[in-house]
Amino acid sequence: MIKNKFGNRSKEKLNTCHSDLQKIMNLSISRSVVDFGVSEGHRSLKRQKKLYDEGKSKIDGISRKGKHNYKPSLAVDIYTYHPDLATRRKIAYSKEHLSYIAGIIQGCARELYEEGQVSHIIRWGANWDSDGIIALDHSFDDYPHFELIKP
Repeated sequence: MIKNKFGNRSKEKLNTCHSDLQKIMNLSISRSVVDFGVSEGHRSLKRQKKLYDEGKSKIDGISRKGKHNYKPSLAVDIYTYHPDLATRRKIAYSKEHLSYIAGIIQGCARELYEEGQVSHIIRWGANWDSDGIIALDHSFDDYPHFELIKP
């Protein structure tokens, strides 16, 4: 069985995140057949504003902070990893791959919460209201995004 682990860059970005996110993501990477990396943890307000201006975020970081803007970060963004660069470019943000990984992450988050190892659960950016309807009932879908919420 494949046992994936984070590379150094992903570890550095994950280390900017809340300890609950670190526990959830570390368990998830060890269980996922589809390998993934961390593209962003903490995000500066300047970067937040830039993403807002580009239409990649609904939060500008000025009138309202996003979960990435806290220290430690309450959110993490991921991508699908593959050692072959050409393949990675094709699948990094594929909805199919990220949906598979999301199931692993949400299951691990629930498990750790039920065991009392974390005090948060996960909300996924492609299912903001956690109703199980992916992407169809939202005006903004963010498949790579996961954030901590209180149950």
